[in-house]
Formats: sequence, structure tokens, C-alpha cells
Amino acid sequence: MAEKNLYTVVVADDEDELREAVCAMIPWEALGFHLVGSASNGLDALELVEQLEPDLLLTDIRMPFITGI
Repeated sequence: MAEKNLYTVVVADDEDELREAVCAMIPWEALGFHLVGSASNGLDALELVEQLEPDLLLTDIRMPFITGI
């Protein structure tokens, strides 16, 4: 059986409960994704994106330090 390639994803949101819920409640692997990281502010999100080079960044727009845009 061929191994399925998963897209990588990073989640960024400054609201802890929301970020943790998105990370925990979405069946990432069943949807073809592998959650590789999460960040609580824009600066940490930028560092993760530079380091991990994910295929997808799911981000809040208004966050401390740097916006999600």
C-alpha cells in the first residue's frame, strides 16, 4: 500500500482555548494534513513558518506583535 503524502499545517491564534480546540478537535490526518506546530502570536508563527515551511498556515488576523496577514 502506498503511503499517503500529508500536507503540513501550523495553527496560529492568540486565544489559547480556540487554538487548542482547533488543534485537538479537527481530525487533521483524516483530512490529509499533519499538524506540525502552533503559535500564540504572530512573531512565533513567523518563526515556525520559517523553520518548518508548512504547506498551510491557519491564522488569526489580529494577534500580538505581527498580524496574521
